[in-house]
Amino acid sequence: MTLSLKEKTSYFLITYLFFIIGVGYMIVNYTAKEGTILVNRTWTEFQDVFFTYVTHLGDGVTAVIVILLIFTFSTIRNGIIALSSFVFTAAITQVLKHTFFADAMRPFIQLWHEFKYGDLHMVLPEELMKKGNSFPSGHTTSAFSLFLILTIFFKRPTLGILFAIIAMLTSYSRVYLGQHFFEDIFLGSLIGTFGTLFIYSVFEKKNYFSDLNYSLLNKINDKKNI
Repeated sequence: MTLSLKEKTSYFLITYLFFIIGVGYMIVNYTAKEGTILVNRTWTEFQDVFFTYVTHLGDGVTAVIVILLIFTFSTIRNGIIALSSFVFTAAITQVLKHTFFADAMRPFIQLWHEFKYGDLHMVLPEELMKKGNSFPSGHTTSAFSLFLILTIFFKRPTLGILFAIIAMLTSYSRVYLGQHFFEDIFLGSLIGTFGTLFIYSVFEKKNYFSDLNYSLLNKINDKKNI
């Protein structure tokens, strides 16, 4: 049985909706500074270790390894789609980072005085903190693109719940580690998710909404034939 794009991604996107609502709530109800401090003050030693490792799931290195595995154990076509999705979404994010929002500084720069001399908790060494180009989050873009394409290729829609949670944790790690604000991961997730859907649709000549309309028309026709 061939699944439509809607069916392949439904569980992932429903789970992702909770992320959008949660992060959107933080953005609407708190300033960027307040949201970052709120997360920072919930720190634990376990989270320090956990999120320091989880954040690497959004690295370009991780994406390259996964794409190579897709080339090796899946099809060349799927490998090309995965690579194209990663390059396309990463390119959008990097252009925004370095062109339109080049002055957007990361939390550890904007809040440097409070983190270094106040009561806030620092996780990473100083040489890793002093980076700009905060908006949007590249790790978040990569994570959502990578785990959405894996959801599609595995053809087991329920795995989308697990993959979406992994992408969400990777994104949250960027805020926890003081590398991004909630606004950064919000836009990064949108680019990663919808950019990947776009690239997949181009390759497969299918559209998420056309799949939806087609399935609705089928149901209407089936009822007429009863």
